[in-house]
Amino acid sequence: MVSNQNNIYKEEINRIQKSNIEVEKLLYNSAYTSNNFNKIPPIIGCLMADQYGNTLMIFEYDLKNQSNYGPIKSYLSEDEKTFLEIDLISMYFSSIKTFAGQTNIQNLSNLEIHGSNIKVLIFFLDDNYMIILFLNSNTELSKKEKKSIVEYFEDEIGKYQFELKYFNAAKSRKILYMLENKGNAWLKKLNRSYLENFKNSYLKKHEIIEELKCEIAPIIEKVLHEYFEYIQEDIVNDVSKEIQNQIQDTLFKFNTNSH
Repeated sequence: MVSNQNNIYKEEINRIQKSNIEVEKLLYNSAYTSNNFNKIPPIIGCLMADQYGNTLMIFEYDLKNQSNYGPIKSYLSEDEKTFLEIDLISMYFSSIKTFAGQTNIQNLSNLEIHGSNIKVLIFFLDDNYMIILFLNSNTELSKKEKKSIVEYFEDEIGKYQFELKYFNAAKSRKILYMLENKGNAWLKKLNRSYLENFKNSYLKKHEIIEELKCEIAPIIEKVLHEYFEYIQEDIVNDVSKEIQNQIQDTLFKFNTNSH
């Protein structure tokens, strides 16, 4: 008898756990799609250039790897007929650095450009190099993630100063090609890590907000009943739900990934 009760209890626990997993999966898939991560990866790619705008390395998704993501220029152009030359991008942003120097904008270390579909983060390193990150417009890199990205490139600069300075030399090109392959793998790992952190943060935020809703729902209903004493119950309930949904939407807009 006791054994049967234990089995029933275990089955019920397993059923609840499976149900929770399915709910979390649906929640994450909804957030993943609404942030357009199914079409544009969190970190589209990276471009490293010298101070003169010469492109040294490009990290991006390889179309041969069966992923849904394309190369950097596919997100910067409206169609294949008007693909923007990737080498021109670093020259554009190099001119911004030059402009800053000529207009007394001192110690320009980074720059952000926001669009509705993508945004660009630019880091200027040692006055000799710049790192250009192309991101999904919904991507919010934490300070820790930005620091990690900058340190990755600073480490490469420290190890391969000669190759980066004399990038057109045959030996240098071989080394830089190897570094690009390494960087492509790093980019994929970076995206996987970001999405994992995004998932955990989103589900935790959803859990906290649900708890808050449970706490404030009776308060909202009490206030509404006091102010709308003679209004039909179903109308008051609808207003209460609408207020709760507005609060939920507002709380979800807060960025908890800035640390």
